[in-house]
Amino acid sequence: MASREFFECSVCRALFRAKPELTAHLKASSTCKTVPKKRDPHAFTCESMSVSNAIYSKTVPDTVSSLHRSSSETSSLADGSLLAAMEAGMKKIAVKPKRKSGLETSILSTIADGDEELITAYSKLPLDPVTGERHINEEIVSSVTLKAKISVARVAAVITRAQKVTICFLLDTTGSMANYISGVKEQIVEIVQRVETSGCAIEGLAFVGYKDWCDGENHFEELPFTKSIAEFKAFVASVRATGGGDFPEDVLGGLHKVISLSWPERSGTRIIFHLGDAPPHGKNVFHDGRQSDSYENGHPRDRPLDQLFQEMLDKELMYFFGRINNECDKMISVFEEHYGKKIDPMDSAKVSTICSAVTESVTRSVSVTYRAKTPSTVCSRDLRKFTLDVKEPDWSLLPRYDGTILTFNLPDSIKDITSFAKLEDSIKKCRLQIAVNPFSKGAVRLAYYGRIFYVTKDDPSSKSPTSEIVDDVVFKEMIALPKIVDFDRQRYMTDLEVQTVAAKLAFEFNGKLFRTSLNLNIKLKFLMAKVVRIFMAGDSTPRFLVYEKRFRGDSPELIKYTNNLNFVLNPEGLDEDGRRRLELAVAFSHFTYDITDGYLLVCDLQGVCVIDLKRKETLLLTDPAIHCSKHLRFGKTNLGNLGIDKFFQKHVCNKYCHALGLKNNAK
Repeated sequence: MASREFFECSVCRALFRAKPELTAHLKASSTCKTVPKKRDPHAFTCESMSVSNAIYSKTVPDTVSSLHRSSSETSSLADGSLLAAMEAGMKKIAVKPKRKSGLETSILSTIADGDEELITAYSKLPLDPVTGERHINEEIVSSVTLKAKISVARVAAVITRAQKVTICFLLDTTGSMANYISGVKEQIVEIVQRVETSGCAIEGLAFVGYKDWCDGENHFEELPFTKSIAEFKAFVASVRATGGGDFPEDVLGGLHKVISLSWPERSGTRIIFHLGDAPPHGKNVFHDGRQSDSYENGHPRDRPLDQLFQEMLDKELMYFFGRINNECDKMISVFEEHYGKKIDPMDSAKVSTICSAVTESVTRSVSVTYRAKTPSTVCSRDLRKFTLDVKEPDWSLLPRYDGTILTFNLPDSIKDITSFAKLEDSIKKCRLQIAVNPFSKGAVRLAYYGRIFYVTKDDPSSKSPTSEIVDDVVFKEMIALPKIVDFDRQRYMTDLEVQTVAAKLAFEFNGKLFRTSLNLNIKLKFLMAKVVRIFMAGDSTPRFLVYEKRFRGDSPELIKYTNNLNFVLNPEGLDEDGRRRLELAVAFSHFTYDITDGYLLVCDLQGVCVIDLKRKETLLLTDPAIHCSKHLRFGKTNLGNLGIDKFFQKHVCNKYCHALGLKNNAK
């Protein structure tokens, strides 16, 4: 006998009245009423029937689909079959979805971003006849775990190769550069020592010096790659800073010589470090023409820039420029167009800074090489089509959408984190606007300008809203399209979990640090990320994005302190406040490992420092990564023990670590 809740919809009653036998049955029933009571939100209603038809027809395709046939066809079904079919379909709507465990959420997130084997294995799982969902079994968990271990092993191989470094010094060797030539010679030993201390190995050093065409046909001095520091020093000592006629030099000829070197195959990170104080020939291209140029249209034998930089990219060479003055600024902007990426000149105005500039370039390069070579499914998947637009849109021209916002609540305790307890969430409605085009692109995500609208009431007893709060936000969306549309949400839930766990640990860090003897005027905090779901015009499936509040006005520049490998920002280029914030950031990573008894380590820290009216500082961080040694969680940036070991190989405890009594975990 059917229960009352299944038959309170007028559409359902109308369908059943098509069969006199069933109508009689309903009238005789003491539990099924023909007059509807208060509408049950989980009942099988006219709206839910049309939406869910495709869903429940998968489980009972023959019987349920027959409800939409002619009445003659329907009457051929036995009463019991039709009733069972209706109940099966209605139960799918009436049953409230079971809350997923932390493990299940992580597994689904991994599958959502996984390879074809994982997706195929998941799609073969049987559907639950009531909920229509697939339940994770031990076989899937084992497959995902194995894939994760293989991925980390591949990352380890990539890291090992990326840390084998080759450096070619490209120097202008005309008369004005004598001090810099000497500086390279004198500082090369310290450069090598710093690079090796960071965990890298120098696989080769090379030198190319260039002058200008007026200094003869062969105005280059070359030392092929060598692992001998003594040989390198002796060669550089033999270079004389002479020559140079007009203002520009043969920079492009020097670049061609460097690119043409035989770069060691075993090296994973290949660096060109360029020091010069004059641009190439080419009036109004590389310089403004204020000074003399014997080849205002460029030298006839100059290689085209697009060819030079394409060869550079083909050989996976990374270009860094030591900025001595502003004469080469225009050159760098032109180079960037062909290089396809930003070139941040290293401050090399003082000869003494050469060592720190080179070691900084090595650290950055290893990090870039690691990210570029790390196995990823992004390159083999369909990507979103987009056009970057850095300008903020005219909001008056953009529509507002209805959306829902999901936020994780902070865990109550550290034990809740280490026990892999499911994070509690809260959901609320909102109205929002989002820019049509992203303003920025990262390795994994696109970033869009956006606004969130919250309605408020001046008088709580009033029924009509009287004001509106607008938050400026940044929406972030995965570049890769989901392989399983139903799993799109899961990909963003992982980011939300990472940020929430990091926020809880930052709260604990501040509390313990303020109870030490240090006189602190700064705290560490993570921007709280949220997941929003919206239906765009014409879309049948929801769109998911993560968002955070946006900095406006004269906000300070975002600074990257660490990554999820072994990059740590070089303190030499920072002032006293900058070094203090860097020390605070790396001490926090150490603290997270200590307070969780080695369960996890929060890293990949970047953010800005804001100062309130009371002159108190807050280091606002965003987009962290978490290495977890025991559980499969926190997404693809979780490198487990490998990532943790890499952090402690580089980490040197500072005053904050000592004040907190953190254990020295260096291996």
